[in-house]
Amino acid sequence: MKNLDKHYELLSKLYLRLNGYIVSNLIIHSNENGNSNSELDILGIRMPFHKQTDRKVSTSAFLECRKDRIEIIIADVKNKTNPKNIKFNDGLRKKDSSIKKLIEWIGCYEKIDNKCLEKFKLYLNSHKSDNLISFAQFKEDFTFGSVNFKFTFFCPQLNKWNKRGYKYIDYSEMSNFIWKCLNNNEPIDTCSRVYSFKGWDVFENYVTFFKGYKESPSRSEFENHFKNIPFK
Repeated sequence: MKNLDKHYELLSKLYLRLNGYIVSNLIIHSNENGNSNSELDILGIRMPFHKQTDRKVSTSAFLECRKDRIEIIIADVKNKTNPKNIKFNDGLRKKDSSIKKLIEWIGCYEKIDNKCLEKFKLYLNSHKSDNLISFAQFKEDFTFGSVNFKFTFFCPQLNKWNKRGYKYIDYSEMSNFIWKCLNNNEPIDTCSRVYSFKGWDVFENYVTFFKGYKESPSRSEFENHFKNIPFK
């Protein structure tokens, strides 16, 4: 499954890119030579007025993206079948020093006090909560603008979120949206969907895969295609 885990990580980033996020990963450095404290699969930012007029595809309603705030998404990809095993890495969520480095990298807070640390620690551990009815998220207003911090997981092996508890993103949500953006079924007068896909760089294999289907491909179809393809 290790090979598929990396493919699912890139699939998750493609999904976010098509929804208007600029996405990276993050390594939380350690003082020990040769080690790192933790890592985060996904750290993304989305501006509130993002549009895809050429694609004629709206941002996925499932993401609940706001039109009045910059959004920063903090997420991991967890290819597990047991929801109880889905949580951020211990080296991140249990270490104040790692949480501080995450906040510093995001760069919204001029000063990071204990209140700020405790807030991020709470949301990094909110997978424990059964009371959520949406994403784990909070709003913050800064001198440069208003921000919504959103914490979630990409869980390709789980069934669709049932509207109770921690909101995560399953395979079908990713696949349906990506296919909607990329499919070749219906020509669009403002946007050619047939061109060289090399410009997609690390996403080229996935773009080619989705364009080859007449409908959104199933998880088994995705896994059968990519399980033996080495991750680059």
